[in-house]
Amino acid sequence: MRKSALLASIIIISLAPTRVEAKPNIPEPCRKYVNMALEVGFRRGELPELFRLAMRESRCIPHNKGLNKRADGSVWSTDMGLLQINNYSWVTYLRGLNIIKSSEDLLNARTNLRAALALVKYSEKKGYSKWHQWRTGNPNGSAGVAAKG
Repeated sequence: MRKSALLASIIIISLAPTRVEAKPNIPEPCRKYVNMALEVGFRRGELPELFRLAMRESRCIPHNKGLNKRADGSVWSTDMGLLQINNYSWVTYLRGLNIIKSSEDLLNARTNLRAALALVKYSEKKGYSKWHQWRTGNPNGSAGVAAKG
């Protein structure tokens, strides 16, 4: 009797629909980039903060650009892609790592995530927190003016 009850339990459990892992700590628009982030080298535990930042920076839209303007209104730099990586500050560094050839490469989601990982490693190597490059004193979390792109 016990064997048949055990067998019945195993069959019932095996036929139950498998639950797809929910990503409650990842904003909905960013969820499609989770596997990509893991593939480029981010660790699973880093994903909630990574995508919180991506949501703040670009609303998880990989082709977004943020224009940083001088007082006279002229643009002096552009923040690009999912993590809004600044072209003025980081293009030379990222070229040296063979992650990008031009700043426009940062509009590719995979490339932008690879670049973000390089900046995380850079920050840690310099003794800063890993998310140092995305710190802000601005309450709305934005330093520039969004541009359609």
